[in-house]
Amino acid sequence: MHVRFKGVGLSAEAKIDETLLDAARRAGAPLGNSCGGVGVCARCRVQVVEGMENLSPPTRMEQTRVSGEERLACQAVVRGDCVVTTTYW
Repeated sequence: MHVRFKGVGLSAEAKIDETLLDAARRAGAPLGNSCGGVGVCARCRVQVVEGMENLSPPTRMEQTRVSGEERLACQAVVRGDCVVTTTYW
């Protein structure tokens, strides 16, 4: 399961049941987070460029904080290849 972080030129192979945030940290992709991964701060918001179908369904926390092609990296579990970006990369 390959995760590419468009805009910073980094990528990582996601492990089973790993979130986008976990993969970003391993890849060295700068991704904000201050709530400890519970989704409250929404600082880890990413735009899914490719592979939305390869992420877990949106959590209840995400349903109140993001819309469209956005996901919270701390909540989205990688199930297959995907490409994400942010507004600040």
